[in-house]
Amino acid sequence: MRFQVRALPALCVVAAATITLSACSGGEGKSQDRSDSPKGWDVCNELFGSSRVNALQDEMGSGTLAVLNQLTPVNELLSDRASVAKSWKPGSEVHYSNTSHPCDLGIDGSNKRFNSYVSWSVDSSQSIDSGDAGEGWQSLGKGIYVKREDNNLHLTAVIPCKIKGSHKEQEPELPLKVETEVRNVPDFDTKLLSEMTAQLANKLAEGLPCTNAPDVPSVF
Repeated sequence: MRFQVRALPALCVVAAATITLSACSGGEGKSQDRSDSPKGWDVCNELFGSSRVNALQDEMGSGTLAVLNQLTPVNELLSDRASVAKSWKPGSEVHYSNTSHPCDLGIDGSNKRFNSYVSWSVDSSQSIDSGDAGEGWQSLGKGIYVKREDNNLHLTAVIPCKIKGSHKEQEPELPLKVETEVRNVPDFDTKLLSEMTAQLANKLAEGLPCTNAPDVPSVF
């Protein structure tokens, strides 16, 4: 069973009146046991897609996949991100320590982790392009940059995203930053991580929304 149930298997018989057969048997899709944090799973599934979360479980190995952080509903996450951008002005540092953790997952009883982060970048598109933001950035065109670290198990993407009502310099000076990483799973499928990062970026760009409609790829 890919998503193990915390209770003993016998409870499926004892509590048949209150627990569905699919939850005990570990069926596919929505029937998989993620009941310990329903709100959390809704957020993770909405941001990354349930099929990708299922694939992440497979890559993490045996054990119970659990939500590790206090999750924020997606609409609140988007509202908070937009609010920070609207309050920004050149020279402001309002965004420096303002990072959200949309969905952090891990295997119970192990140090295997998947972490995600969303923020407004402290580095402008110009500073990344010029090299002032450090080495390792790759341009994907149209102001989008990606950095791959730790054998491609740590991805950072920076995307130009204009927020309605923000300062006129916000788009080039305050791009959207999306970051994912996998820890302690050295053989993790890096293509899956790339897809999950791109899916998160696309979800944010659409939901904020980024009025400049950045051309975010489906895979980084």
